Amino acid sequence: MATAAVYPASLRLRLLLSPLKSRTRVPQTEPAAAFGTAVTSAKVAVNGVRLHYQRTGEGEHAVLLLPGMLGSGSTDFAPQLQNLNKKRFTVVAWDPRGYGQSRPPDRDFPLDFFERDAKDAVDLMKVLQFKQVSLLGWSDGGITALIAAAKNPSYIRKMVIWGANAYVTEEDCRIYQGNICRHLLPLIQCPTLIVHGEKDPLVPRFHADFLHEHVKGSRLHLMPEGKHNLHLRFANEFNKLAEDFLQ
Repeated sequence: MATAAVYPASLRLRLLLSPLKSRTRVPQTEPAAAFGTAVTSAKVAVNGVRLHYQRTGEGEHAVLLLPGMLGSGSTDFAPQLQNLNKKRFTVVAWDPRGYGQSRPPDRDFPLDFFERDAKDAVDLMKVLQFKQVSLLGWSDGGITALIAAAKNPSYIRKMVIWGANAYVTEEDCRIYQGNICRHLLPLIQCPTLIVHGEKDPLVPRFHADFLHEHVKGSRLHLMPEGKHNLHLRFANEFNKLAEDFLQ
């Protein structure tokens, strides 16, 4: 039987370092029957839990937004839900199990929680009947996206990640323990854009460089003034960058 990972202290540290995570619970909204330019909300059964998601747009290209630690679609991706091209894309933002409105269950952190999130994310999009999807993953959501792409190469169309770690160094040991996903990087086949804010206080530049080196054919885009929340602080620039890459 798997033992619990030693993650709570490190997760608390990242939370204290980052002012981005809202602890406000978003009121439950009723599912909507039609999708278009409005953002709609619903829950669906996936892998034994009910996962909450938001959806907008009517484009052929499905894009899943993967939030960071303790985040949700509404707390982490408001500018993307509002402003990504709704004719070109169908955008889905999910709350991983135990986060946001995907409760119950309460969030836990077994040794394989990143792998579990990756499977939940892919299976959610399959339940929603998308034949292929692209991923936009931030922070822990970027790690989830990397794992999902490595384990589902035929299902993931393209991927944009930022603020993600692939492994740990001695300096990182206060934040992470373990390999995370470096062993899976050679398995990634989809076109990948790695965005890095050069003023990110949580994820040093060498992580972006490592991902760029080990994800075959990936591109690296640096934002000199970007911090960990670059997609919120520089939303227009980030959205255009993502749209140009995904098209």
